[in-house]
Amino acid sequence: MAGYIEDITFINEQAIKFGNEHVEAILVPTLGSNLLSLKFKNKNIEVLRTPECLEGYKKLPILYGMPILFPPNRIEDGQFTYKCTTYRFPINERGKSNHIHGFLHDKPWNVIQRKIAGNQIVIKTEFSSRDFPYLRKSFPQDIKVNMSLVLIDDTLEIELGIFNDGLEPYPWGAGYHTVFNFPFGPDSKIENCRISLPVNKHWELNERSLPTGKIQDSVNKKEIQNGFSLEGRLFDDIFGYDEECDLKNECVLTDQEAGVQVIYRGDQHYKFWVLFNQEGFVCPEPYTWVTNAPNLDLSAESTGLRELGAGETVKLKTQLVLKEI
Repeated sequence: MAGYIEDITFINEQAIKFGNEHVEAILVPTLGSNLLSLKFKNKNIEVLRTPECLEGYKKLPILYGMPILFPPNRIEDGQFTYKCTTYRFPINERGKSNHIHGFLHDKPWNVIQRKIAGNQIVIKTEFSSRDFPYLRKSFPQDIKVNMSLVLIDDTLEIELGIFNDGLEPYPWGAGYHTVFNFPFGPDSKIENCRISLPVNKHWELNERSLPTGKIQDSVNKKEIQNGFSLEGRLFDDIFGYDEECDLKNECVLTDQEAGVQVIYRGDQHYKFWVLFNQEGFVCPEPYTWVTNAPNLDLSAESTGLRELGAGETVKLKTQLVLKEI
């Protein structure tokens, strides 16, 4: 079956459906360029948590699909100062007085390319802060972000390009709040499913879910690296990855009963994984910086804090592989 790209309406929003004989996906540019569906056609299984209606989605948009986080996770009291510039974000986690999840995931993005080239299906979208002047109150720099999705056989490659479109350097951190249906199969049991993460460090959190600055070896790192069941266990934890793990930077989700495995890879920029789960879904979240990085009294090497100079671009790559097992 040849590759295809179609314009559709999905939860009352204009969307792009694209796919091949193995995989079908739905991207909704108007909802933060969110990948709201990723279906493994070989097994007729939806691997991402997908909303049934727009109203349901808007109640908790961060818990569907693959929201793009910039900055990722929480910012203490919604602000930080970097090189004499203060960045102020709205407090949207009122119980803990934090800002959470940034400003990219709920803005409309523009479609700038869609094409089929051989066995590749390519969709590209773009966000520019210049289209939203009010954002300067929070992020007083000009930023442009491009998202490229390339589907090849059973693999979806995703590249996020962050461009400093202004005159001043700024700190950057990015990630994804990827929400997987887990178990994948409607009749599968969570005790028979496994998830593994390539991590060896565990960050201590305070009562506001912010890092204290204390980093320790994960007590159960071998279990996490080799794969474990989420049965009876709830996580909202931050883990660190480094090359000392001698492991590929990938999370592997396996549902043996459904015969499906998803491999979620991050490039060298993603040094942190947040693991968050509730009944029926799990979010392995790759981050380039740790939660609240600009406010931590730790080295940039430890927190992942990076600077993007005027006119500079950084490209971040992730990959989703759907396998039949």
